[in-house]
Amino acid sequence: MIRRPSPAVVLPCLAFLLALAACQPAPPAPPAVAPLAVLAPIPADLAAALDAFRAEGPKGWAFTQTTTGGGRDRVERYDPSRRGPARWTLLSEKGRAPSDAEQLRYRDTRPPFDAAANLAAQVNRASAALVARDEQSATYEFALVPAGENDTAAAHMRVRFTRDTASGAFTRVELFNFEPFRAATSLTIHEARTTLVYAPPADGRPTLPLETSLRVRGTRFWIAGFSQDVVSRFSDHADMNAAPAAESPTPAAGAHSPSP
Repeated sequence: MIRRPSPAVVLPCLAFLLALAACQPAPPAPPAVAPLAVLAPIPADLAAALDAFRAEGPKGWAFTQTTTGGGRDRVERYDPSRRGPARWTLLSEKGRAPSDAEQLRYRDTRPPFDAAANLAAQVNRASAALVARDEQSATYEFALVPAGENDTAAAHMRVRFTRDTASGAFTRVELFNFEPFRAATSLTIHEARTTLVYAPPADGRPTLPLETSLRVRGTRFWIAGFSQDVVSRFSDHADMNAAPAAESPTPAAGAHSPSP
């Protein structure tokens, strides 16, 4: 799984985004877009694409992740051929290579196993609507199924999947609120948006993630505005499916994992 500020479950993780917030004026909510067509029932090929969709990208692929915003400036390398927390290597933090001790602390924060995030399971397929189409792609919008009884955001959110016509793959996924809503008594969300961007399959490789961005805007205590933007970019992808799983020793201070 790609470890990033997880939009796959941005609704349950909304509290995480809000905790990162800095004070800025909150913009108005984006305007609604009238659908070109309501799809009932959902086309079989679109349903199949949703069934196969993995927000994290394909299994077994290594990548370098660069994250900025929200007080973060971090470069990491993920190698699924290694085991446990050793799959993750901190390459730099705020422009500086980590010491041995910092690398150990970093790896202590990595999960021992990857957990896939099933965004497609939160899609209400009965609400499918076509909202945009051109020669290259089509964009479909869905309402969301609440992730749980405490999910107060889902009723105010929509998700859009943009599908590449040539390959049938999703190249952009946007999860956003279509109206302001109150997440707590003293907390109003004006904008909450997660955008996932993918490169369509080509030259024998699968769809690969390119960028994840998260944005939240809101008002606390009816007066104080806040704003937060976090972006993660993915590069140096490499297929490690044929590589044997191996333990990885902690790299020496200042050492970087090799990029393919």
